[in-house]
Amino acid sequence: MGDLTALCLESDLKTVKRQRKSCFRTQGKYASLLRMLDSGFAFIRGVVVIAAVIGSMALYRKLFPATTSNSSGNKLDIQELDERFMPLRWKVIGAMIAICILFAFGTWKALSGINSFLASIDGPAAFYLLPQTAIWWFFPGFGSVALCWELTLQIWAIFGNRDQVNLFSDWTNLSARFWGTAGMNSRKVLRWLALLIALPIGVFTALALNMHASVGPDTIRDCGYAFKPCAVYPVAGVLRMTQIEGFRTKDGKLTRRPGIVLDFKDGRRWSSADWGDFKNSVDPALSKFLTEKTNLTLETAITENDIPPLM
Repeated sequence: MGDLTALCLESDLKTVKRQRKSCFRTQGKYASLLRMLDSGFAFIRGVVVIAAVIGSMALYRKLFPATTSNSSGNKLDIQELDERFMPLRWKVIGAMIAICILFAFGTWKALSGINSFLASIDGPAAFYLLPQTAIWWFFPGFGSVALCWELTLQIWAIFGNRDQVNLFSDWTNLSARFWGTAGMNSRKVLRWLALLIALPIGVFTALALNMHASVGPDTIRDCGYAFKPCAVYPVAGVLRMTQIEGFRTKDGKLTRRPGIVLDFKDGRRWSSADWGDFKNSVDPALSKFLTEKTNLTLETAITENDIPPLM
């Protein structure tokens, strides 16, 4: 009987090993297939992007054909303009890049500065928590792309000869030696991009200027998007304080964004993880401050969803 049992166990063990090997082979095949699909999708995305760029250029030429500001009506000699303006080409491009960089960093600095100022005038607080600094880059990025060419020409016209600037602009539209393409009014294209893309982004960004949370000894003020009234949380109403490590993505992977979650008597919840840039640890000064003000023991959890409901 013992030998029969041993044979059965050995047989079962061999079966399990064969199944595991088969499973590993199947997983390997699926992994190879997924890699092939990812490569195929990446290639398709690249083709779509290239096709979209080519198609948009053709559309721009149709909607915004090259025009001139030549009031005399005389036909412009492209070859003559090439000889006249080609020596200026890289100087103008260099100036445009410099203006683009200055515009991007200047507007980012201004937006983040206004956000900090609005938080500071909200009232005295021990800590001011601000949004992610990345949100202030959207308008500077899109705005610099859409506006730097127009700004370059306008600044040149102010300190130079406006007629020469207009003639230079006409040359860039008619000759392929500046942009590498011709037959399109680039100023009109960029103006429409500024109106349809940069301006809405600027409006949406401006609506976020007052976003902040101020943590004081008695209250926490949480001011959200679009200048809506701030939510006020009394520190005396905190029932539980939990430190979390981050949040999980849809595939279950943990993304580190530590914070302190406060549960209040009225059922509301506030989290410091909703503010600031992604970091690897909680601000120890904030943790100490809240612990002293609430007289609560700091509990721990992996994510906010892992915090059990209050009993």
